[in-house]
Amino acid sequence: MKKYQHYINGEWLDTSDKEIIPVLNPANEELIGEITCGKEADINHAVEAAKKAYNSRILVDMNPMERAKLMRGIAEELRKISKEGGALLCAENGKLLSSSINEFIEAANYFDYYSGLTDKIEGQTIPVNSQVMDYTIYEPYGVSGHIVPWNFPISMVARSLACSFAAGNSTVIKPAELTPLATHSFFAQAIHNAGVPAGLINIVTGYGNEAGAALTAHPDVAQITFTGSVKTGKTILRAAAERAVPAVVELGGKSAAVVLPDADIDKVVNATKIGIFSQAGQICSAMSRMIVHKSIKQEVLDKLSKLAGSIKVGPGDEEGVELTPVISEEQLQKIENYARSGLQAGANVISGGNRIDRKGYFFEPTIYSEVKPEMTIAQEEIFGPFLSILDYEDHEEAVHIANDTEYGLAAGVFTRDVDMATKTAALLNGGQVYVNSWFTGSIATPFGGYKQSGYSREKGQQAIKSYLQLKNIGIQL
Repeated sequence: MKKYQHYINGEWLDTSDKEIIPVLNPANEELIGEITCGKEADINHAVEAAKKAYNSRILVDMNPMERAKLMRGIAEELRKISKEGGALLCAENGKLLSSSINEFIEAANYFDYYSGLTDKIEGQTIPVNSQVMDYTIYEPYGVSGHIVPWNFPISMVARSLACSFAAGNSTVIKPAELTPLATHSFFAQAIHNAGVPAGLINIVTGYGNEAGAALTAHPDVAQITFTGSVKTGKTILRAAAERAVPAVVELGGKSAAVVLPDADIDKVVNATKIGIFSQAGQICSAMSRMIVHKSIKQEVLDKLSKLAGSIKVGPGDEEGVELTPVISEEQLQKIENYARSGLQAGANVISGGNRIDRKGYFFEPTIYSEVKPEMTIAQEEIFGPFLSILDYEDHEEAVHIANDTEYGLAAGVFTRDVDMATKTAALLNGGQVYVNSWFTGSIATPFGGYKQSGYSREKGQQAIKSYLQLKNIGIQL
């Protein structure tokens, strides 16, 4: 068991307060590490370091190709420590060891991808008249504050940080207190080993109502990025609005898969295994609802029941495991409450519905049928291995049910008919729509939500514009 420190101004430091945050392994509930708890004073220290680094213009004035080289150096360092870092991430998060290692590889890929955009941040000339030379340039905001969730702590740090860094901002990152260890140790070490100048990237973990609130309210933070719940996101947006600073927010989801009568049911089953049971369903764009045509409903239920019965449950570092624990006792209790709510409302259990009687925070792979659109389990984000199945008779009804929540992060459609696939995708309220699969995106595909699932876009070339501001310059000739 190790005590971890914050990374501020190129150094690992204890906080101004003696409070520590214990970090547990969700697979066995054992203490695996502690981190000093960041307070407002530590956020102030980190922001001060970031502001000083930004004002030095060391990154802003760096040749774009040199900035790209530095980013590729970070990528290389992340790959070097992917196995060691993945082992720690597996322990603190509970996810599969292979997924944990791949998360470091994905983080490296983000830096490689956005390094290719450093010399492509281009303005334009605007014709005004023959006596005026008018043009635009993109500039960084300054200090960018990033609040990162616990479910993908390494890849989501990289997702926003690589964009911010490529744009020329300095950054203060607040990882989630449930999974801070791999970020503060291995990720910070990769940054350090790559030779990133002190102060450009700073990492401080604390609780949201202290460190998070201090970061979003800080007068020197000029741009904010947040991924997490709608409730917390709205709190952050209010803080950003109070200071009139821009924010990138990716919030919750209640994503639906519409299964048309001609769907390949084996593809539906395979997508379900990935879409709701990988990472124990703790993915904002998880396939948490399935809307199935009545003519094929029973066949779908039969195959999904067999799928649920075949899934091996256990810790992420155990051979053959497919369903890992949820993150905490609190989250486990929340899922249990939803399961009871569904039964009380009249849903039928196809599989699961209970916590598993073993050490750790394990919940059965759960499928409920006869779910009605107005039920709580069909409206609220559960964030667990819990699939709600609804049925329909005509296409218009299916689309209405899919869109009938406050969320709009992702959606899906299963059909052999390309025309119906494109028609349905166009009607679904979601920032990303998957056809005959789930999680079809990549680093290059823009990702973000409609409605209460947030706005702006992460990933892809579009994302970098969120970390830049546009300046217009007019010269009288």
